[in-house]
Amino acid sequence: MIIECPNCLINFEPNILSGFSFIDPDDPIEGLKFSFSKCPKCQSPILIEQEQELDFTLSKLYWGTPKLLYPNSEFRINPIIPKTLRVSLLESIKCYQAKSYTATAVMCRRTIEGFCQIKGVKERNLAKSIEKLKADGIINDQLFEWANELRLIGNEAVHNIEIKFSSTDSRDILDFTIAILDFTYSFKDKFDKFKERLKNK
Repeated sequence: MIIECPNCLINFEPNILSGFSFIDPDDPIEGLKFSFSKCPKCQSPILIEQEQELDFTLSKLYWGTPKLLYPNSEFRINPIIPKTLRVSLLESIKCYQAKSYTATAVMCRRTIEGFCQIKGVKERNLAKSIEKLKADGIINDQLFEWANELRLIGNEAVHNIEIKFSSTDSRDILDFTIAILDFTYSFKDKFDKFKERLKNK
């Protein structure tokens, strides 16, 4: 497995120093694995969690995508999200933590625009790109509403010199941006696998 250090942002294959696995005795498919490692560059301790999953094609159990439990912060960025978008989110978080709330809104809009590009959607403007994401089934109605509102807020942040954002507004903007990416890259995939398991039972 390859993970990313949240401190120095390098990707590396962890050298597991110790670990522990737990399999549910009532359901052998349900299991958790915890691994302890450290970043080879900055030496930060790393604690990883993995869920046991079933590959229906091979009828084989395997340990799924690593989830970073430590180090952690009030914001969790899923490592499944493409690195370009994770870097953009980290910059958004830094703006928020520095109390640069207008900059947070601008960076979140930029992240949504990058999300469209990574998904291969490059319409003549962001509004059309978000509509195309919905039309292609990449996002649902709820995520479309969130993404479109983030677009409008970002436009205001860029073009309206008088607009001001509170800490609460800025935090919500950031949370919704993270949620859109987290749902698309993690929960949607997880739900598709869940439906596949039910279909094969």
